[in-house]
Amino acid sequence: MADVTAPPGTLSFQEQLDLIIDDIDRSIAGKHVFTLRDLLENPRDYSETQDVGKEIDKLKVDVNGYFEEMISGASDQVSKYKDDAMKATRLADKFEDVLKDKAKSAKKPFVAPFYFVRNEDEDEIIYIDSYDTSYEALVDKLLESSMFIINASVPVDTFRMGRWVFVGDNKNRGIAVFFPTNPVGVLEMARNQLETALEGVKLDLESEK
Repeated sequence: MADVTAPPGTLSFQEQLDLIIDDIDRSIAGKHVFTLRDLLENPRDYSETQDVGKEIDKLKVDVNGYFEEMISGASDQVSKYKDDAMKATRLADKFEDVLKDKAKSAKKPFVAPFYFVRNEDEDEIIYIDSYDTSYEALVDKLLESSMFIINASVPVDTFRMGRWVFVGDNKNRGIAVFFPTNPVGVLEMARNQLETALEGVKLDLESEK
């Protein structure tokens, strides 16, 4: 079975969705007049298929069954996710304490705004998954070229995703704690997206009849 729960920074959601689609097609191979991927990518190829709406409904049943099986069998993955998420939260708390102390010593504001807009694609972000005293020297260096620090951490369920942005005159730099992907969350998102996509294809093809 495909690994569809790779951690952030390894696979994007779209890449994980592609793996899921391939895994679904393997699990239902030969059962339908089309594969899931081909129907989604080349729906016009099936505009003349007899009772195409009913055929898509049959496929939707199998797709939903795939997700039900995956979610029900994900208890071990969910347990590991919770353990890893707790470790990430503890690391975020520890790192933030150090960061606050250093920001105070450097007389740089440490703020947690209600909302902060930035283009993350233009930021230089360093991801950490453990604490090392060498990061303290890195923080000192980043503080030298920063006007202030934004606490961009966000809550995730009962955990916390640590994110801090060092705002400079010309460049923002960030430090982020690697946070695990909730396997059930990814599966639910994928199921919802595929359900919407299949319903859209069905409506389009039926409207052409």
